Amino acid sequence: MKLAILIRHQEPFSHRIYRENIGRELNTLGVEVLPFPEDHPLPKACDLVWEPGLAGSRLPHPLLKNIQCPIVVTVHGAGPFTMKWGEIYPTFLQALRGKIQEFRTLFAWRWLKKRVSAVITVSEFGARETSRVFDLPQDIIYSIYHGVDHSIFHAHDKKPDTGSSYFLHVSQYKPKKNVDRILAAYATLPEDRRPDLIAIVPGYRGKMTHGRGVRIITGKCSSADLAAWYQGGTGFVFPSLHETFGLPVLEAMACGCPVITSDGGACAEVSGDAALFVNPRSTGDIAQAMKRFMEDEPLRQLLRQKGIARSQLFTWRKSAEKHREVFEKVLRRS
Repeated sequence: MKLAILIRHQEPFSHRIYRENIGRELNTLGVEVLPFPEDHPLPKACDLVWEPGLAGSRLPHPLLKNIQCPIVVTVHGAGPFTMKWGEIYPTFLQALRGKIQEFRTLFAWRWLKKRVSAVITVSEFGARETSRVFDLPQDIIYSIYHGVDHSIFHAHDKKPDTGSSYFLHVSQYKPKKNVDRILAAYATLPEDRRPDLIAIVPGYRGKMTHGRGVRIITGKCSSADLAAWYQGGTGFVFPSLHETFGLPVLEAMACGCPVITSDGGACAEVSGDAALFVNPRSTGDIAQAMKRFMEDEPLRQLLRQKGIARSQLFTWRKSAEKHREVFEKVLRRS
């Protein structure tokens, strides 16, 4: 099988991690991987084209209109079509632009639906949302989980020397990541007993001073540095308002950091019974969960062990094998 993989010039970090890991594993599984940038011609004699980076209101690439071989796309979520404006866009002007973009995307899907042979989503939650938003039949949608690089994210390395215990949050800043509620919840904890709060949030646009114990890191961290932060955390706090997978949750579990996350959507799906769940729109719920982690070490140890075990179910090799199955099924049908 010769698989052409479309590479966008502007690609979210999480999409790149997904594309690179699946591409590498497919190559080891005997698939001839042919990456091509969006401004380059389609590789000759390819059997199939894969667009791995559709999400939200991102427009399908127009070159897909003229491709004659089968097309498979991965949709990483459709949150802008299902969430409240204020949970996605910080200002009215951004919301207006966002709604225009959403209309354009829905219009573009009218032709893409006629061209696409299969749609991959990254969770069952994502499959239901994608089917509903883009009016797609369930029989062309395949839910395939991400993996995690266990050579980097594991629970056995030296922890960072921070001088104190800490809660951890990691995300690329967006309103839906709920950073403001995390900070507000932390502020209600007893100042003399609470661990520090380390928030690694590239692109953060809020206030940089939030009282004693708060440290906001806005620069990018390498995967190895992130693993060290996870390994040393008292708890990983990730009450996102919307996730179609939530890769940081999986990374934290793999590193043995007990997780607090949202009680719905893909975060709960990925976590299974290995996390403490909260209503992400309740500051009180988030604060109470953090307080439980402060006071209940047996709970933290239980979730640590469950999280490590749960994370072993997710590998990039397993994910790539399921991708290959979808590609082969599409080729058999064509």
